[in-house]
Amino acid sequence: MEKGKLGIRLSFYAVAAFILAFLGYSTVLALLTGFVLIVEKNEWASRQVIQAFFLCIFADIVNGILNIFDFLYQIPLMGSVWGTAISVIDGIVSLVVLIFCIMALVNTAKGNEANVPGLNGLANWAYGIVAPKVNQAQQAYYGQQQFNGQQQFNGQQQFNGQQQFNGQSQQFNGQQQNPNQPQ
Repeated sequence: MEKGKLGIRLSFYAVAAFILAFLGYSTVLALLTGFVLIVEKNEWASRQVIQAFFLCIFADIVNGILNIFDFLYQIPLMGSVWGTAISVIDGIVSLVVLIFCIMALVNTAKGNEANVPGLNGLANWAYGIVAPKVNQAQQAYYGQQQFNGQQQFNGQQQFNGQQQFNGQSQQFNGQQQNPNQPQ
């Protein structure tokens, strides 16, 4: 893994960011995010730390919205129902944050993208990376064009040193096959 300007591995920043996001230390995480953005200036590390920051902010926003309705605790029967509902919602949010943090920790420790669902696109957008929009039919078509790690573009594929055009001819072990001829 690549080291940053200070000699610290860039994956350390990402791992530390997701640990801080799980613990809910949004202020320390904001400082770490600013440090990585300003001092390290590495695109990969910045996107990972931004994902962790957004994950922590998501949990903080949900807790903030729930705290707006704290007055419901003082209504005699409604207080216990509201307390149970708050506990369930808070537990679900904590579980989602835990799962995303574990998934991201495993990925970033290996030097891969964190790929937190929803937040990956948001971090890419914040960093100015725009992914092309591809519909499901295009995904299915291009997904079928991969063979042994080689990608087909515009209907042409490199296959054992020979090219295949629109599926009309293919060469296996030096033999030419035409799909229109009986075998």
